[in-house]
Amino acid sequence: MKLFKISLLIYTVLFFTTSLYAKEDLQKEPKKTKPEFESIWQKAYGGDDRDRAFGVIALKDGGAMVAGLSRSYGKGRSDMLIVKLDKKGKTIWRSSYGGKKKDYANAITRTSDGNFIAVGSSESFSKSGDLDVYVVKFDTEGKRAWQKTYGGDEKDEAKAVVAVNGGGVLVAGYTESYGKGRKDVYILYIDKNGKEIWSKAIGGKDEDNAYAITLTADGGFVVAGGTESYGKGRSDFYMLKFDGKGKLLWDKVYGEENEDVIHAITPTPDGGFVVAGKTGSFGSKHSDIDIIKYSKNGKMIWHRIYGFKSKEWANAITRIPGGGYLIAGTTKSFGFGKFDFYLLELDSEGHSVWANVYGGENKEVAHGVTRTTDGKILVVGETESFGNGGYDFFMLKLEKRELGKFTQLLHHRQTIYLYF
Repeated sequence: MKLFKISLLIYTVLFFTTSLYAKEDLQKEPKKTKPEFESIWQKAYGGDDRDRAFGVIALKDGGAMVAGLSRSYGKGRSDMLIVKLDKKGKTIWRSSYGGKKKDYANAITRTSDGNFIAVGSSESFSKSGDLDVYVVKFDTEGKRAWQKTYGGDEKDEAKAVVAVNGGGVLVAGYTESYGKGRKDVYILYIDKNGKEIWSKAIGGKDEDNAYAITLTADGGFVVAGGTESYGKGRSDFYMLKFDGKGKLLWDKVYGEENEDVIHAITPTPDGGFVVAGKTGSFGSKHSDIDIIKYSKNGKMIWHRIYGFKSKEWANAITRIPGGGYLIAGTTKSFGFGKFDFYLLELDSEGHSVWANVYGGENKEVAHGVTRTTDGKILVVGETESFGNGGYDFFMLKLEKRELGKFTQLLHHRQTIYLYF
């Protein structure tokens, strides 16, 4: 195992926010001490080819399972890769699943029977040779219980998963095999043994995608993504609310003339939910982070947009103590490379509290975020700046601390350690 020590500049930035209804002023120096997240450790993990982390789930001992794609390990062009970490970021084990072709994971969840399910797509086990939804169940040591594919003659992909009672899962993504259009939202309910209980294809004549799914406090669930079939623009925010049996209760479309897409969702205690993604509308010059809170009935409570001169977007969101939210994604507006990890803390009303960028001279994108059981935050994604390969898993653990005053733009040096 090689250990590399890299000195990395990290910018701490106070952001301004615009919204459909209001605009906040940028404060150069807050009057009160602000709670700020500070990095505990950062790690890159991978081989000599491309390895990219897309999903993460917390473990009871403070560690985590990370899921993604690997071309460094496994049997085929790419394999689904699962890495188990302890709370200090040490790799406990890794497992790859797949065949001779392209296979990968986009998301992971812990099931109610104590196991784990990762979802994505597979060419290796597809019935038609095209991509099919790929679901793998395994235990805490990475031993596979079963793997199954779902779909038809065209491309079908799973983007998100959430566990339900009885050991089963709800899976959301898109299908080109079923439905009315070029792509439709695809939702599957799968039991603990991998049996498909039901599936739905929902959409219009064009492309409609689901990227996120969450259970809600009333026993139902919400699926979110983007639609080209309905709405005003190239793509609009698309949300669908279902009851616990999969009956569609309502759907909402929201956006303007350009591309608006939801990538992530988290439930709120009042039965509503908050979505995060990107917008090219509402006055955005390129693409900006877009955050919206909705009530349980789909009524918009607030809408915030965060962005600068170039491109920003959100890929993940989690609730944090105090009722706020941590957003993870990427930015091209500032930092050190083509893109950098972009983390943004919001209060319960969606106002900015703190933000930071992490990265090197090339490209870093955050794809997943979770609260760990030891009270910290773990962010996962991909790095082109650090590691052995073209891309490697990039994992960042944070804790919240009370720090002193900070200015509009403050930079400091931080050391990261890379293990292979």
